[in-house]
Order: sequence, then C-alpha cells, then structure tokens
Amino acid sequence: MEIRLGTRRSELAIWQASHVADLIRGVEPAAEVRLVFVSSAGDNDRRSAFHQLGGIGAFTKESEDTLLRNEVDLVVHSLKDLPTKLQPGLVLAAVPKREDPRDAICGVTLSELQPGLRVGTGSIRRKAQLLDLCNGLDIRTIRGNVSPRLCKAKNREGIDATLLAAAGLSRLGLLHEASQILDAHVFPYAVGQGALAAEAREEDTALIALLQKIEDRRSRSEVDAERALMRSLNAGCSLPVGVSATWLAGTLTLRGQVTHPDGRRKIADESVGLADQADAIGRSLGHKLLQQGAEEILKAALRTVEEQRTI
Repeated sequence: MEIRLGTRRSELAIWQASHVADLIRGVEPAAEVRLVFVSSAGDNDRRSAFHQLGGIGAFTKESEDTLLRNEVDLVVHSLKDLPTKLQPGLVLAAVPKREDPRDAICGVTLSELQPGLRVGTGSIRRKAQLLDLCNGLDIRTIRGNVSPRLCKAKNREGIDATLLAAAGLSRLGLLHEASQILDAHVFPYAVGQGALAAEAREEDTALIALLQKIEDRRSRSEVDAERALMRSLNAGCSLPVGVSATWLAGTLTLRGQVTHPDGRRKIADESVGLADQADAIGRSLGHKLLQQGAEEILKAALRTVEEQRTI
C-alpha cells in the first residue's frame, strides 16, 4: 500500500510528517509512505503577521487542495493550524498521542516580565495573555521557524524573549532552550496545540481505517472538545481563546479563557464530561463564556485584526 503524505517543508513540519509515517509503518509494515512537499501561504509570505495572512487556513489550505486534487493521500498538520470547519469531502481521520500542549517562554521567566521588556510573538492570544500578566510589555510581531526565533531572543536581536509551543521545542530537541514551561491555568494554550492532525478524503475508507489504528482516544477527545468550543464561539484560531484540558478518573475537564487584546479584561469558565461527550463539553463551555460576554471581547479582537491588516 503506497501512501503519499503531504507536508510543508519546515523542519518541524517534516518531523511531524515523518513521525506520522513511522506510526503508520508501525501498524502496517507493508505500507510505503512517501512525503510530498507542499508550500502554504504562510510559508510563501514570511513578513506578514499571521492574522494579516487571513489567519484561518494560512498553513493548511494548499495542503487540503492537493488532497482534494488527489495529488496526495493524506496531509499532516499541527492541529492548532487546522480550521474548525474542514473543506467538504475531507475528514480529520486521526489524532495521534498529543505532546505537551503548553506554551514555553524563552529568554526570561514570567516572574521577570516588566514594562518595556520586548517580547516577540505573532499570536494575538499570546499577546493578550502576556498583557494580562504584565501591562506595559513591548510586544513585537515575530514569525518564522523555531530556531531563528530562538536565536533572536538569545542574542537580543530586537527582542528579549519569545513564546513558542513546548511541543515544537521538544520535537526538535530544543526544550532545554525554554526558560519556563507555562502553567496552563495561568497561561492557557491554543486550541489543538501539541496535537497532530492526519487529514484524509472522506471517501478513502481503507486509509481512514488504517489511520484509526494510530489514534489516541484521549487526545482526540481533548481536541474535539476544544474545537467544539471554537465553533460555538464562532472564533478562528487567530483570536485570543486559550484552553486547558485535564483528566480525572476518565472525566475530561475543559477550561476556556477569552482575553481582550489589550489584556485588561478576561473571562474564564470550565465544563466537565466523559470522553465520548467531547462535543457537548465544548459547546457547553462556549455557551457559558458567551453568557459572560465573550462575544464582545472577540469582536474587539476581530477589529484589532482587521485594523492591523490595513497597515
């Protein structure tokens, strides 16, 4: 069985695709998995901020298009980049075991944050949550692969610190570069962060059945609940929604936080349920947050995105 696996060319994307390829070979030794490289809008434009690229689908649409054109058989994404609504004909076929989903700060620790400190991030969520913790930070927009961003922080090239996903650092053998792994209750992470998405055509039932063998049930429940939350809020991955998922005796607790872009207001709540109630957990949490004013905060965030796109 030959499987054409689509992936971006970044060091982290290749690691992720190769990892999924190894998982497939582990459950189906006869599988011949071949990587096919695809460029995304986010890869082709490295100067614009993430939200200026349109946010949703900036790193996934081209890969999905190659899948729909039958140029590849599946694509692997960082799940946090995957839109909550997939293109017609495509399915999230499998979510392998999730890596640590938390954020990491590199260059300083949270206790060392102070007004005027230059922190580089391209994420509105991270910016909002940083300003909530320390008003007066000098947040600077920064994009690019993991290693160059680390170098900028280490060498104080325009920034004193940067935030990255702990999972990405771990996968590249760079976790030792983190000054601190951030407590998810203090600094909730992005929806789907640390998880991988294996996306396939809905019609390819044999491949989907194979991919189901590499799925991790708990990881899938977590991300399904998180994505249901985003759908209920009608929020894209570029907006300031943070989450944390925890388990106790087979019960999933999903906590969500929506933070105003200026960091001066936030709302948070949680919802609890069993693993097979993931969608209901996310929808319930979304309803609670909307009742507390999440829509107003998200509209303010969207206005911020639109204003920055026009600059």
